[in-house]
Amino acid sequence: MDPVRRPLLALLFVLAACAPRPLAPEARYLGGALRGLELAPGPALLLEVRVAFQNPNPFPLPLSAFGTRLRVGGVAVPLDLTLPPGEKEVALPVRLTPGEALEAARALLSTEGVEVALEGEVLGQRLTFFRARLALPLKPVQVRWEGNSLLLENPNPIPLRAEGLLTLLGQRLAVRVDLPARGEGRLWVEGLRLGLEGGRPRLELWLEVPGFLRQALILEL
Repeated sequence: MDPVRRPLLALLFVLAACAPRPLAPEARYLGGALRGLELAPGPALLLEVRVAFQNPNPFPLPLSAFGTRLRVGGVAVPLDLTLPPGEKEVALPVRLTPGEALEAARALLSTEGVEVALEGEVLGQRLTFFRARLALPLKPVQVRWEGNSLLLENPNPIPLRAEGLLTLLGQRLAVRVDLPARGEGRLWVEGLRLGLEGGRPRLELWLEVPGFLRQALILEL
């Protein structure tokens, strides 16, 4: 080795050994929200998890250096973000599919909820920045008469498919309607004459998040 380069390399090793190790970031869970449902090429539930990060270092910090990942149920999403010094709020997208995250999605859409955690690993040591529970249960569909039709209102941020039976004037009629996210669908009832005897109308529906969940709904109209 060149005698001039040897002391230079030694100096670089000394400086590297003396360099301060980056401090781990802090993270605070802020909540989550449903952002939609993809139907093509296959169903996927789109989720957003909001996190407030605090980088205590005076320089930008890549989260990949700490192996940071967001876990929703059994689904882990690696985070390839670089944090500026100080605090930064981030909305982290998560895509849940029936093949990889069916149980996590079903738990998310129920009152039970799903576990959400931010984890990492550095120098063989596992880190848990936070652990919380997120539940985004479906809101009930609203139904009302409008002339000779039933209007169904979907207050949820994802589309629903409704199908079942309408019991009316001694008849049981099959009904089906697709409800857009935060939108309406209309069920036309042919030959309806309101006020006739025959018992109280009754609507028995299955509400479906395609590919993920089916819920029963029974309404006395």
